[in-house]
Amino acid sequence: MATLLKAGVPLGEAVESLADAHAASRIGEAFVRVHAALRAGERFSGALSGAGLVLPDYVVQMASAAEMTGKLADALADAATQMEYEERVREEMRNALIYPSVLVCSGIGATLLIFVVVVPKFANLLKNSRADIPLLSAWVLQAGMFVKEYLLWLGLGTAGLIFAGIAAFSNPQVRMRAWERLAHLPLVGRWLVEIETGKWAALLGILLENRVPIVRAMELAQEAVRLVYMRVKLQGALRDIRAGKRLADALAATGILVPTGINLIRVGERSGALAPMLRTLATLYESAARERLKRFLILLEPAAILLIGAVIGTVMIAIMMAITGLSTSPH
Repeated sequence: MATLLKAGVPLGEAVESLADAHAASRIGEAFVRVHAALRAGERFSGALSGAGLVLPDYVVQMASAAEMTGKLADALADAATQMEYEERVREEMRNALIYPSVLVCSGIGATLLIFVVVVPKFANLLKNSRADIPLLSAWVLQAGMFVKEYLLWLGLGTAGLIFAGIAAFSNPQVRMRAWERLAHLPLVGRWLVEIETGKWAALLGILLENRVPIVRAMELAQEAVRLVYMRVKLQGALRDIRAGKRLADALAATGILVPTGINLIRVGERSGALAPMLRTLATLYESAARERLKRFLILLEPAAILLIGAVIGTVMIAIMMAITGLSTSPH
């Protein structure tokens, strides 16, 4: 849409062109409704909000503000840039979880293989023996027999828990509480805070650049933040702004931003370049989050290998202790 408008295509033709390009799809149907609303004399922002498109609230607000300034193409391009940024953040978070998940699943699989195949053989060997085996060995052998005997039920129970977790995580409230818990963990928590702060700063900068009033821009930007405690602090800053405080002073009282970030915003307010400064701040937080993620993954690999090795090593030591007890016991 932004590309067509920048090329000089009239708004009605651009919308009609997009409807034709996405015919027989939900997006195409939505643009048909937008086109019909425009022909009925409705403003583009109003037509967009009632079209049924799944868009962030800030897109409609930016379009509404741009209609007053005549810069709709630029506003839509900025909205697309912000949506791409948010999608990139989500993709990076998904990719960050893939490697740890593979390591954990590999470790669980290797441990299960030992418990199901190796441990029961030694348990059967020692079952009729009167050997006095160590307590650790007895626990491991009993655990192996239990896993082998109830493997089907354990598998069904695990699958049920996974499906229940997926269903629960599809609830926005549960998801928000999960993010809140993760935000208080070492390493991961700081990373999440940096991601959310960068996303907030980028969105606020784009909204202000497109002439959205500061109060409304703050409201829309804080709605995009997933961490509850950050939202609460931003709401406090918004109250201070409504009471007449400058943005830098209101944010300084929340403790969300580092001193460098507060100084950037203060300089932006004094120079009249607040929106570019917020974008610079977003870039700084995004870079910091990437570096923290790299360090976390560098630490995670050896830690996961050590943990998996410790579990498997403990099982093997327990088996060897049982064999040693059997060989040294009186017949």
